[in-house]
Amino acid sequence: MNIIFFGAHPDDLEILCAGTIAACVARGHTVWMAVATNGNVGSPTLTNAEIAATRHAEAEAAAKTLGAAGLIWMNENDEFLFDDERTRLKFVDAVRQAKADVIVTHNPNDYHPDHIACSKLASDARILSAVRLIPTAHPHLAKSPELFHMDSIAGLRFEPQFFVDVSPHFELKQRAVQCHHSQNAWLKAIFNTDLSHHVQVQSAFRGLQCGVAYAEAFVQPVYWPRTAISLPFLTR
Repeated sequence: MNIIFFGAHPDDLEILCAGTIAACVARGHTVWMAVATNGNVGSPTLTNAEIAATRHAEAEAAAKTLGAAGLIWMNENDEFLFDDERTRLKFVDAVRQAKADVIVTHNPNDYHPDHIACSKLASDARILSAVRLIPTAHPHLAKSPELFHMDSIAGLRFEPQFFVDVSPHFELKQRAVQCHHSQNAWLKAIFNTDLSHHVQVQSAFRGLQCGVAYAEAFVQPVYWPRTAISLPFLTR
């Protein structure tokens, strides 16, 4: 099965679903990680171009750590992700490039505007990716992928429907998170927040909810048409 994970920023996927990405890879699924924005405002010292290049290299390292088939770097400006024709076509093409059977993206009720925009763009690309008369660099899909939304940062405004036990992959998740050195430095500087600690607390809380050491949480939104798919690592 081909699965594409869309995150608004470099590090969003690692924080919210790196354990699930690792679990998918371990089960033989082909996983693509797509990052919508380039993180080009997240530094107290570097220029926009310098921090964007740094964040790209960190995202590549994290994707390699998790065993992803590839990183799709969409290179939109950080904090200015909008739903328009140009960006919508980028998302459609990313889904087609991955030949996706499943799309995973942000919770649409997340607090961050880039997360919300990414959720809508990825969700809207689901049907459009199978529409022949919408041309992009990659050919249209034979059918529309299925869609899941991942947890929000700190679990804000999110009620889980499914859990993935990521306990066997938690150390790998932390290694992927730690690839994002610049973001960790930035968050410490402005919020006094440590990414590794944040990830441990949230994963442990979701684990507490479903009876395991560490877990990640998801929902499948209501949409039509829908095709039943088998993802046995998802538990209610």
